[in-house]
This record gives sequence, structure tokens and C-alpha cells, in this order.
Amino acid sequence: MKQATDMYRFSSKLWFNKRAVNASGEASLYLQVVIDSKHREFNLKLRWAIKFIDQIQGKLLPRFKNDPDLNTYTVFINTEISKHNEINRAFLLRKETLDIQKFTLQTSFFNEKESFAAYLDNEAKRRYQKKEIDLITYKNAKSVLRAIERYDKEPLFPKINKKWMHGLEIYLRNTEYKIGKKYKQSTIWSFLKVAKTYLKLASAEPLIYVNEDAITYENPTPIPETDYLERDELRRLLIIQNNGVLTDLESRVLKGFLFQCYTGLRISDLYLANNQWKASDDYLYFLPYKNRKKGVWLQIPLMGPAKNIVKRATDTFFDLPNRAQFNETLKGLARKAEINKRLISHMGRHTFGFLFMTSIGNILALKELLGHKKIEATQRYAHLNNEYKLQSVRKMAESFMDYTI
Repeated sequence: MKQATDMYRFSSKLWFNKRAVNASGEASLYLQVVIDSKHREFNLKLRWAIKFIDQIQGKLLPRFKNDPDLNTYTVFINTEISKHNEINRAFLLRKETLDIQKFTLQTSFFNEKESFAAYLDNEAKRRYQKKEIDLITYKNAKSVLRAIERYDKEPLFPKINKKWMHGLEIYLRNTEYKIGKKYKQSTIWSFLKVAKTYLKLASAEPLIYVNEDAITYENPTPIPETDYLERDELRRLLIIQNNGVLTDLESRVLKGFLFQCYTGLRISDLYLANNQWKASDDYLYFLPYKNRKKGVWLQIPLMGPAKNIVKRATDTFFDLPNRAQFNETLKGLARKAEINKRLISHMGRHTFGFLFMTSIGNILALKELLGHKKIEATQRYAHLNNEYKLQSVRKMAESFMDYTI
């Protein structure tokens, strides 16, 4: 079928390669799509004797009387041509110019135009292969896909609206993804954010309609859960560090973890810490791993214990195991120190934030020290524990000691 517009010329017709005919006189069948002067062939995965192909009319002829395959093949070919024409019509209705590259991409979307699951799966894979997203982001998208498919076995675009999104949120909130384990609020927020991202991407495709209420579904950022060590718990770690009960691995891991508590370093930066970071005896000046693309450097002051670690370092500050071993070793250290918490690497940075807020209380200064772009990220440390609140009120009460009510 040929269509001419002011923007481009389009045709999709039956085609075969005359130079690729087998011994039986059969050739593979294709649909040749021509847009202006560019063309591409799409394999139908069918074969037919070439002397029974009418290339001018673009149709198959019966190989013998009452050929049983003729009708089946013809219906299939016409269906595929209809798909091509539907893609073309979608671009015409949107008044967008179609070219071969766009058309080829849309053919991969055609069978996904009804299924959000199929679209999310293939689009996440495409973005990863094109290096638009990293491996962790790709795996996260796959986790979201699995959750969506558990919630709705047929997540079709026409039924995805605000009510569907709310149902997904309720499902994530109430469902155990493992025995005895439910999704955290931060995970639910992240899953909904990913779903909305791919719904928005799908809405830009000419063949796919997405309800705007689903794309704009309200998903406020939750206040993140902040696990940290209390001062007494930190003292217990310092005690076991000095009493000679630790293995070499435990000693190295604890040294790195305590450095996080002293400086607020992320675990990704702890692994990179080296002598080239020194700005002076009192400061570290470095490019955080998280800022590597934007090139935003950070300068942090060193308190006494951290300064001693830096002074004794030769090249890299720490000789650490891989991340999994690091966290596993921290669990053992928590048991030795009788700390009844799940001790993991990010708690070092959180402990620094907690200690700073309960000692200094300047959230703007903490924002700069931790390298946060937005104050909202720092506000997680503004929730002070009951002991600190009590001590603060007692200090304030001292101002009224000379007054009688």
C-alpha cells in the first residue's frame, strides 16, 4: 500500500530476494517498507515458491488447486501490512514525520501497545543496551515489573489509571515479597516512581495511549528511615577496637566504618579514599563518586580520630573487602559490641549526621558537610532522639533557676 503526504511517501508491500532462492525454487518472504528513498525489509518467516508470487500485485498465487496454505499465508501477510499502515496513520494523525529508523522502532512497540508489562520489559532492556541506564537501574526496573505482574497478570494500558495506580500502591504496602518481609515505604515510593517513568515514556509513543492521571499519580517523597548509632553504641565499638579481640579483617572493616562516623563519607567514597585527597592536615578535598559526572568537589574537616587515620595512611586509607563482606563483617562486630541493631555500611554516614545535629544543631552546615544538593535530604537528621531532647530542655531550664513561678 502506498501513501503520499506533504511530509513523506510511505509503502509496505510483499517482497522476496531473487538471489536467495533454494533448490526447491522457494524464497523467504518479506515486507519491504519504503519511506521516501529509504527502505528496509522485515522478515515474515515464511517461504513460498517464487513462480507463484505476483510481485506487481504484491500477493501469493495458489501453487495448485485448493492450495490449503494460501488463505492462511495471505491473512497473515495482510495482518502485518495492516500493522505497518496503522503505524503510518498514527504519525499522520500526530502530524509527525516518519522515517525508517522511527518506523523500525515502532514495529517493536506494536505488540506492546496494549501491555504495560511488555513495554516496560523491552524498553528497560533497550535503555540498558543503549547505556541510557546502568545495570542497577535496569535490575530495579525488572523488580518493578515482577511486582506489577504479581499485582495484575494483564496490566494493559487501557485500564491503567489513577485507581489502578492506587491499587498498586496498596498492594505493595500490604504484600510480603518474602516470607515475613514487606516493602519499606521508600521502596514503594521508588517502585511507583519507576512505573510512572515508564508510563510517561510510553505516552510519547504514537501507538500507545496512557491515561494522564496515571502519569501524574501523586507519589510524595517519603521521609527516609535513618538508622544510626547512639553515643553509647559507638563507644562499645571503640572498646572492642582497642581490646585486642578482633581479627585482622574485623579490625580493617571497623577502622573504615569509624572513619565514616567521623567524616560522613559515603561507602562508595570510603573505598576510593587515598592520600591525594589531602588539602591540608585539617581537611580532605575530593571528588565524591556520586558527583563524578558533574565534577562537584567536596571539602570536609577532619576531627582528631579521623586525622590520625589519615596521617598513618600510606596510599589508600583502607584495605577493605568487597561490599558484601564489609556488611557481613559489620554484623559480627555488632554482636561482639552487643549492639542490637543491623549494622550496615550506610549507618556510618548516618551516625555522623546524628552526632553533628545533637552536638552542633546547625542543619545548613551539615548540608554542606554531607554534600547534599537539597536541604530536604539533610532534614532526615533533624529528628533528634529523646535523650538529646531531655538534655536540651534541662539546659534551657538552667536559665530559669533564679526565678520562682
